[in-house]
Amino acid sequence: MKKTAFLLSLLVAVLSANCTAQETKTMRTAENTARTLIVSFDYTHSGTIASNQFAVWIEDDGGRVVKTLFVTSFTGSRRGYERRSETLPRWVQNAKPAAMAGAELDAVSSSTPRVGRQSFVWDFTDSAGNAVPAGTYRCYVEASIYWGSTVRYYADIAPGASGIFAVRSERTEPTNSQNANMITNVEMKVEMNAQAQTEAKRLGGLTPEAALEFLKSTPDVVIVEVNTDYWKLKTGFIGALHIPHDQMASRYNEIPRGRPVILHCGAGVVSVPAYETLCEKRPDIPVLGYIAGHPPVAEYNKWHKEHHKRK
Repeated sequence: MKKTAFLLSLLVAVLSANCTAQETKTMRTAENTARTLIVSFDYTHSGTIASNQFAVWIEDDGGRVVKTLFVTSFTGSRRGYERRSETLPRWVQNAKPAAMAGAELDAVSSSTPRVGRQSFVWDFTDSAGNAVPAGTYRCYVEASIYWGSTVRYYADIAPGASGIFAVRSERTEPTNSQNANMITNVEMKVEMNAQAQTEAKRLGGLTPEAALEFLKSTPDVVIVEVNTDYWKLKTGFIGALHIPHDQMASRYNEIPRGRPVILHCGAGVVSVPAYETLCEKRPDIPVLGYIAGHPPVAEYNKWHKEHHKRK
């Protein structure tokens, strides 16, 4: 009997752990599927041989290819890398097209496009169509511009972040100017899907009274003090983060994801620019507002201590 009870309790524990892991995975993938990465650049056709080949793909933080968005057909479906070993070297090395089925290569390959602005979209899914877990991903645009002369553009896509990302570049032959302008003006940006933007609530300024009620009724709220170090409140909200308003544009990712956020300062003045920055930089925040007036610190802290004491 005791053995049966032990086995039952063990089974419940395993199932609970699996459910928790599944819930975590669901939350992480939901964060990504609310976003879309758009990769765009200007393409100029080159009339020389051994050029006009490029690929666009995504790698995880371990350098493994998650998904190829596009590769020119000579290198991809026609397996031109077997005849011209210097073509798209990083894509060939990491994507391993030799191990890919013909249908898989055909799905991502296409003839070299016409000149002009090119755009490619990643919906944060892998090559099998499954939503990728939360994490940092690197997007690459690689182009063979003349024989062994290759250029790579890349950007790290931070977890949950949106907006335009800093694109870096490297060339295998920096002094070779042949076809140097084949790929230019590369941009990589993440946009929130329309549904996610619609669901986000922007409360604007709340009176101290309304803010107090909001804080009491929202147990998972993140409170952020946005005063500079000099004006920081001597006594602040219990558990509040401190991100000065003039640093918000560079530190906004320190705010936890998936939780409501309320901003405050001493009188509701510098909360406004911090609020505007977050509206732009963090459309993933489900509910966002700021206290338009003196923050009710003492009242909230008293309530918080009593509330948690009862628990």
